[in-house]
Amino acid sequence: MPKSITRIVLTGGPAAGKTTLISRILKEFRQEDGWKVITIPETATELISGFGIRPFGNCVSMEDFQYFVIEDQLHKERLALKGAEMVPEDKVLIIYDRAVLDDKAYISDAQFAKTLAHFGKTEQEVLAGYDAVLHLVTCAKGAEFAYNYGNAARYETVEVAREKDDLTLRAWSTHPAVYVIDNSVNFEDKIDRAIAQIYRIIGQAA
Repeated sequence: MPKSITRIVLTGGPAAGKTTLISRILKEFRQEDGWKVITIPETATELISGFGIRPFGNCVSMEDFQYFVIEDQLHKERLALKGAEMVPEDKVLIIYDRAVLDDKAYISDAQFAKTLAHFGKTEQEVLAGYDAVLHLVTCAKGAEFAYNYGNAARYETVEVAREKDDLTLRAWSTHPAVYVIDNSVNFEDKIDRAIAQIYRIIGQAA
């Protein structure tokens, strides 16, 4: 059978459940069942926590920070796609913990377009590189009790988290396959709904 590669972005405001969902995806789409799951970790968190490059604390400006983020994201995405084409499994999921359009939520539209142009990309070209987008709504909207600062790279207040959630959804709004997973149910059910949506995206029953 021909190889099937599905590229899914997990996005949303801070503390939305993306890390938990990735763990569940890895358990759900197992190698012994013929799947290969390639995950791309959140670039901004890596740069902040691992490299000490941060858009706060007088390190770099938010606009300059996005150059670091987008360059690293594009590089990892190229490697992930190349790896997906090389692995022996016929069914491959590439899961992005945030992706390039997320950066649009942190700078102006003009700054974002200028940054993409620096790397020879347009927004339309970048969007075409993803098959679907799951927007997990931050728990700062409807599940405030669960909002925490356990992530060393998380500096947003609840109010800012809500704002970034709105801006992130706006950034991805022109993609033809955006699915919003809100907090209208408990957290476990929220993750279950996200998994069910992934099965629908790949055209397979859960």
